[in-house]
Amino acid sequence: MKMLHLLLACGLLLLARSAPAAEPLDTAATTFLSGYEQIRLALANDQLPAARDAAKALPEAKAIAEAKSISEARKAFKALSTRAVTLARGQPGYFIAHCTMFPGGADWVQTTDAISNPYWGKSMPHCGEIVK
Repeated sequence: MKMLHLLLACGLLLLARSAPAAEPLDTAATTFLSGYEQIRLALANDQLPAARDAAKALPEAKAIAEAKSISEARKAFKALSTRAVTLARGQPGYFIAHCTMFPGGADWVQTTDAISNPYWGKSMPHCGEIVK
């Protein structure tokens, strides 16, 4: 009987700790995250022209579209990532990653659990960890 009570208590604790399911993304959020992923991939591959081209499709990414250097684009990407993390949190198919090496630390969203760091690109492609 004690074992049954213990199992029941553990089950209730797990239910209480589990986060509520995230609301499904609307079309605007899905479009944003798709464009964001294109920018992220380009930065992870050190491709500034591709990052600027992808950024032109997102009004929120104007600073990346106009960046004169990959360093400038990466700094702007950090600000864009704030929105991406908010939208992607709890959504299936999105992984939130964190890099402590980028000044001030930096988060980003990607669609795979294999780290592909947009802040350091090819110089440190696997720097970071999946946090959510």
